[in-house]
Amino acid sequence: MRKIGAFASCFIALAACAAPATAAEKCPVSDAAAEKAGGYANAVNAAVKDARNCEQAYRALAACQLGSSADNPLSDIVRSKCEPLFMGRANPATKQSYKKALQRCDKIAERNEGSMYQGFAAVCQAGAARDFARKDARQR
Repeated sequence: MRKIGAFASCFIALAACAAPATAAEKCPVSDAAAEKAGGYANAVNAAVKDARNCEQAYRALAACQLGSSADNPLSDIVRSKCEPLFMGRANPATKQSYKKALQRCDKIAERNEGSMYQGFAAVCQAGAARDFARKDARQR
């Protein structure tokens, strides 16, 4: 029963971080791009890194996630594109809310064993950064 609860909590966390209810986005990394980059992981890294903005970087990560701790550096790339959009103007309350959102994501990996949950937590953190950047853009 505990495993079902852990799975359910992970699913809920991922659903909360996912893009709004639309058709699942297709990963923009083609087989040819993966071959040219020397592997799927390298091609996903390039897709996330080359994304024009925070939103596109997050969408590439969400659609192409690797499902392991290899998503951690991809999440860092997304966060590096999203955080500057709001952190410089953020008041202390917003910064605290963001920190709490990241900590909630960390709990996914803390409560569950395995590299897969590290990846879930990383994608969740990237989603939190994207969400805070979106919210800031709407408030301006």
